[in-house]
Amino acid sequence: MAWKKATFVSLWLAALSLAICSTFIFMTCGLKFSVFHAGLAVHWQDFTDNSALSHFLWQSLPESEQWSDYAFSLPGLVASAAFVSSIVLGSFAALQFEELNKGIQADRQADMRRWENLLVGQVHDVQPNLFAANAVVDGHYTAVAKRA
Repeated sequence: MAWKKATFVSLWLAALSLAICSTFIFMTCGLKFSVFHAGLAVHWQDFTDNSALSHFLWQSLPESEQWSDYAFSLPGLVASAAFVSSIVLGSFAALQFEELNKGIQADRQADMRRWENLLVGQVHDVQPNLFAANAVVDGHYTAVAKRA
């Protein structure tokens, strides 16, 4: 049971990671679109984040004033696929986790009913000789000592 919970939580975290990555790529697309739409001459060296990923994204995006060019570029399509995947994966994980929790709750309720029936049935069905020799069971499930 714990293994299933961990799996669904991991899937949900993977969906969250995909959403964050797609947001980063969308922000880069929007930044480059804004830069070229405004007619500025900005290069990737002008930014403080000079990581290989930033350099790759900046070089992969087209230098265009049309938003559709960015949306249909390789990073734009990857970001769109990652975003849709994050929604699907996150929804699947959340629904499965909910089903698992409902199953656990149903098992707990069944166990409680089983114990309740066992305990109530045992006291109700037991003959007085099960208790001490001088005890009887009255109608309220309590043992009362016989008076001599």
